[in-house]
Amino acid sequence: MAAAMLNEPVDFDPWIRSRTAEREAKRGRFGERAADAYMAVLALFMVVLFATGIAQAFTQNFRTGLEGGLLRPGLGVVPPASAASALLMVALLAMLSLFSRLGPSAVDRAQGFWWLSLPVRRTPFLARLLRQRLVWIIALGLVLWIPLGIALLDAGQRLPAAVGIGLGALCLGLMLAVLALIAAVAQFAGRARWIRGGLGFGTTALALVYALDAVLHAAGHPGLERLWAVLPVSWPAAAQGGAWWIVPALAASVAGLFAYVAPRLERNSSRELMARGASSAHAGAALAMLDTKVLGSAIEQAGAHESRRQAAQRESIRRRGSDAFGRMLPAALARGPLGALMRAEALVLLRTGSVWSSLAAGLLLPVAGTLAVGAGQPVALCTLVLIGACIAAKGAGAAAAQAADVPALDSIIPLGRGAIRRAHGAVAGILLAVYGAVLAAYLGWAVALDGRSVGLLVAIGVLAGIGLAAGTVRLAYRPGLDWGSVMVLALMNKATQPLLAHFTRGYDVMVLAVIPLLVGLFLAPVPPMLAVVALVVAGVAWFTGTHVADRPPPRN
Repeated sequence: MAAAMLNEPVDFDPWIRSRTAEREAKRGRFGERAADAYMAVLALFMVVLFATGIAQAFTQNFRTGLEGGLLRPGLGVVPPASAASALLMVALLAMLSLFSRLGPSAVDRAQGFWWLSLPVRRTPFLARLLRQRLVWIIALGLVLWIPLGIALLDAGQRLPAAVGIGLGALCLGLMLAVLALIAAVAQFAGRARWIRGGLGFGTTALALVYALDAVLHAAGHPGLERLWAVLPVSWPAAAQGGAWWIVPALAASVAGLFAYVAPRLERNSSRELMARGASSAHAGAALAMLDTKVLGSAIEQAGAHESRRQAAQRESIRRRGSDAFGRMLPAALARGPLGALMRAEALVLLRTGSVWSSLAAGLLLPVAGTLAVGAGQPVALCTLVLIGACIAAKGAGAAAAQAADVPALDSIIPLGRGAIRRAHGAVAGILLAVYGAVLAAYLGWAVALDGRSVGLLVAIGVLAGIGLAAGTVRLAYRPGLDWGSVMVLALMNKATQPLLAHFTRGYDVMVLAVIPLLVGLFLAPVPPMLAVVALVVAGVAWFTGTHVADRPPPRN
């Protein structure tokens, strides 16, 4: 009573009372919950089997084909273990950025309105919610490591296979939990933006170290294998190989960090907790609906705050009326609605930093891959080029994706829907044509083609860039999945086709556009007829990605 009169928070945990009521309500639905759990476990088992097959195929490809391949002699010099460490380190940095965007401390809308408004101490239920998230994060690490652990099985390892894989999986899960707790520290300290900003710095540093390693190996000097071996990404493999002490050390780190974080969770404002909860709910709903486009948008927009530099830049543009990009593309160049639309889209792409990051990542991924031993094998090289091309295309289609998310923007432009999509594709095609030319020139040199063949391959790369632009427009305007039709077809065991058609929409055109470029890597010299084929493929891709029936004019 005295605490209530003084308006001080009391020791009452609303989470416990809510969970008690939920538990009583769920007892009557045990059979339904058991069936849902069975389907979830079965689906997870199938996904793990599929991922294991892919991991084993790539591992076997590298183990049996470390020499030769398509690349010129002396290009692939970085050991596969070092290349894998660099790639996995980038993945860990991306996971840290993801945790900082989605929380990790968060409440949903109902919890925010009901619990955070009560005069009770927040620490108990916020700590409990964070502990729940950590359990799910550790489970995610367990699932992610199983395919990799099976692929990395070695006859010479000291521990039994099941025990070793279990230790490696637990090690990865605990590592992800440590990253989540680091993000929680940055969250209540108000420094979450530093983590997201540090992702670019860390990736750049890793790229420079990787390039230095390649230069050292090419010059005949000892490489940086010891440096790659001590990075945290090597700990799960070491734990699987017999270094079991890593797991209890990580568990102690998780316990210590949680003990430090839990009492300080009350420093997070209600607005911060609810904003992170809304971002998590948005991403979770997109994942549940299997909508990868919405999932990517939800993650990209989560935790997006205008920095001081961005605010100053916006104020400078408002005061001067333009910026360097605006002066480079003056409004006088825009003739008619089509020109105005293309100018506006070009300015959006030029001013969006993620566009240039995606183009750089799409180029550096195949370039860095070709520096690794064994990357000259056809499967590995083609996979790297395809993934890099899709990353670059998605970045160049950022403006088209933004326009597709707000259909009212297209409706106010006095152009047909087909013309609008072709305008989006033309602007993205300029960037991707340059990207395709640069990538093709490097790949032509990497596979030791002569000068004439490299020129033809560059022309094919330009055409591939145009096809990629059409694919990114097709992906941006991908309609939502009609789950009603899918469920009806599922009763007849025919749901696979619409699901695959939905998930591959846009990516199918991207892959089609890159195929002539990949074929050119296997032909020496490159025949001129392949350029004609690439032109036809680019035309088909452009028509498929940008064509849409215009709405008929309204009747009076």
